[in-house]
Amino acid sequence: STEHGRMLRLRQQYFLVSAGLQSCMRSYYNRYHTLDGLDKAYVFQLNDTHPILAIPEAMRLLMDEYGYGWEDAWNIVTRLFAYTNHTVMPEALEKWPVRYVQQLVPRVYMIIEEIHRRFNLFLNEEKVSDAARYNMQIIKDGQIHMTNMAIYVAYSVNGVAKIHTDILKAYTFKDFYDLFPSKFNNKTNGV
Repeated sequence: STEHGRMLRLRQQYFLVSAGLQSCMRSYYNRYHTLDGLDKAYVFQLNDTHPILAIPEAMRLLMDEYGYGWEDAWNIVTRLFAYTNHTVMPEALEKWPVRYVQQLVPRVYMIIEEIHRRFNLFLNEEKVSDAARYNMQIIKDGQIHMTNMAIYVAYSVNGVAKIHTDILKAYTFKDFYDLFPSKFNNKTNGV
């Protein structure tokens, strides 16, 4: 609950997702000498909000370590991640203060800003209402809304029970569901 504790938690989340991604990418690259087919060999299931930093970190690794341009990296990343949501309460969704991410991983923050910018261009093209646009913002009110980034980027979004998924579609993520209905599906947890 302290600032120090929250920064430690963010540092741990980043370390774990970065280490996992680096290991998978290194292994795949050593075998195929490219990462072009990475999304055919791996799917990273983002189990709730804690590993969502994997999205901008995957972009960073592809661009900064493997020399991909934004568009080619984006095409891989948007086929690499799926997201499982565990809560229907919007106030319980993970948000990080912008300054924490800027301080801890400034390059990752730059990538989040670019994802946010491009998402807003997409929202303009789709003529999304101001209210819906506000609800779906990745960066707003000095916070990074991790779930909004996951829903925008992931190719699949699921709840953990039929009733849970129905609530996500009708209430918690209604604006996202209206925009991306084909992404939403259900996986019953524990089966």
